[in-house]
Amino acid sequence: MLSLNARLLVAASVVLAAFLGLTGLTVDRAFRDSALAAVRERLQAQIYILLGAADLDGSGALVVPETLPEARFSTPGTGLYGQVSTAAGQVVWRSPSMLGTDIPFPPIAKTGVGEFRELTGPHGTPLFVLGFGVTWEVGPDRADRYSFYVAESRKAFDQQVSGFRRSLWGWLAAAALVLLAVQGSILRWSLAPLRKVAREVAEIETG
Repeated sequence: MLSLNARLLVAASVVLAAFLGLTGLTVDRAFRDSALAAVRERLQAQIYILLGAADLDGSGALVVPETLPEARFSTPGTGLYGQVSTAAGQVVWRSPSMLGTDIPFPPIAKTGVGEFRELTGPHGTPLFVLGFGVTWEVGPDRADRYSFYVAESRKAFDQQVSGFRRSLWGWLAAAALVLLAVQGSILRWSLAPLRKVAREVAEIETG
């Protein structure tokens, strides 16, 4: 049968493991949500870049200049993609970074509201996508609707979350070992008088 010291140590270890486990899950979830919010804000900033660069030509058609402040739009393979479409789904502009890449951007239900989602791109590549619908006034009696899209590879996000998780659980495991050692020492010191009494009782029993 387990000694009193062992029973207390096992009980304390179970409580400690449960507490650190729940703490780790909570911190992990909070970090992931924060990182996801940062991705959305970054994509929203890219949408604003496209909106600021777009303009109407002489015929009233929307055009986007070839050179943008964000250089990744101009380089294939950077993991950042942009597209502008009409309400009918006709592509008005695609970033050079989409060369050889066809992303199934979903339709946008409302204008003036960003729609953030995850989808699978070509070759099974996971992407974050933010779509933004706008109504562009061409003249007094004409307003055209356009959909602005920005997509980014999940690779950097997944690496960031994985690195944080490894660090988090590593530190929690180290903290658990230290706390268990401290608990064992405290229990051993606290139960020393009981062990002395047990020895004296055993000596009495043996005469």
